[in-house]
Amino acid sequence: MSWRDAVQPALRVMLQGEAYPDPYLELLRVGVEHREVAEDVVVTLAVDGALVTGTAISASEWEDLYVRQVAEADHYGMRKVVREVFGHLDQAVEDGRRRRAADPRFLHLKGVTVRSGRGVRRLPAWRGPLAAVSGWSLGEPDER
Repeated sequence: MSWRDAVQPALRVMLQGEAYPDPYLELLRVGVEHREVAEDVVVTLAVDGALVTGTAISASEWEDLYVRQVAEADHYGMRKVVREVFGHLDQAVEDGRRRRAADPRFLHLKGVTVRSGRGVRRLPAWRGPLAAVSGWSLGEPDER
């Protein structure tokens, strides 16, 4: 799917004036997903009362970070499960049975800072549903 084909749903939402999904956030997601955005884009999202700040990345880049995290830490013995699942998906792609496509319901970030109340937490990567985002802006909060 080309960039122009992927943008069509977001443009329809903008022209129809629908409230969900946010057409501007959707355009950002599509641009990052299709690597049409040349530079890192830092965004701050309001999610369930917290501010989530990070660099927008494609689903495939997030997946690579996730698999690397699981492989390094082996949380709850998940290393084997993740390798098997992704191995089957990759084999299906090679066999032409299934095209791995990004799930448009999610936004992916790296180098994440989560601010909630007075607490601040850092995460290597974050995946969250666009439907949970109640507001957003480009850039990060001023720490003053």
